[in-house]
Amino acid sequence: TVTVTAAGLASAADAAVDGGTIRPIGIVGANGRTGALCVASCLRRGIPVRALTRSGSWSSPSGEEYNMDNMVDDKLLSIQQCDARDISALETGISGCSVVIYAASVSKKGGKKAKEIDNEAVIAAGKACIAKCVGRYVVISSTAATRPKSLGYLFTNVFQNIMGEKRLGELGVMSAYDNINQSSSLLSSSYTIIRPGGLEETKLNVVLGPAALELSQGDAIAGIISRADLAEVAVQTAQSQSTNLQNTAFELYYTDSAQPCEGRFKYLLQNGQVARLHGDTYDALIHGLKPDGTYFVPN
Repeated sequence: TVTVTAAGLASAADAAVDGGTIRPIGIVGANGRTGALCVASCLRRGIPVRALTRSGSWSSPSGEEYNMDNMVDDKLLSIQQCDARDISALETGISGCSVVIYAASVSKKGGKKAKEIDNEAVIAAGKACIAKCVGRYVVISSTAATRPKSLGYLFTNVFQNIMGEKRLGELGVMSAYDNINQSSSLLSSSYTIIRPGGLEETKLNVVLGPAALELSQGDAIAGIISRADLAEVAVQTAQSQSTNLQNTAFELYYTDSAQPCEGRFKYLLQNGQVARLHGDTYDALIHGLKPDGTYFVPN
């Protein structure tokens, strides 16, 4: 594990533009288990990245497969102290970013509340992205967030009503982007909500790549996914210029783990009403995605 602080690295303002053209991807919650992997993914790809952390330092993911000794480049990595609960700090940290990935979530080990981190801060970061003309806001949520009767929702929600808060966060982001004046210069700003299935670790925390993945929409099918693959999809979503990713939500899991979110949706695994998307490349994988409000959502 490599731990670095803002001291000695490029400042957030200096890292905002590389060669006058490339702005960084901002990662909110960059010291979390998923957020740290998102930062590492950007660095491996040679993408400028801004780690937004409450402490003002960033620690690389642990494990031999994440050896970052030669990848912490001050031309690519900037670090900004940013408490996701502080609206002013969010706007300062997000300013100058091309895309923002919200990877923060409340932890059972921490003292923060799900309402603050998985709901209010999610919405606040989205509004900050709109205010600062960030091109895309990528939110990492959860499958079953819209299915309060599902076992996945009921089991997870015991902790601080976290699933309920995640859904309120989603709805707040959708509402904020719906309210953008479509005649303004903010027309190019959009959101993408990724709903990963159950996060498998440490047993399985490797990148299997797009060929192993399945996407669907309507929150009817779920499965498992590694944080490593989730981070790769989040960064790919942030980088992509595809209009298929504008103002939409999708579920993400391994194809061989697919199962109905609720038992009553078992028929959807076969009948084609819910599109199950696959591809050997990330571009092929996302090709069939549709905007929110245009795809089938079972009651």
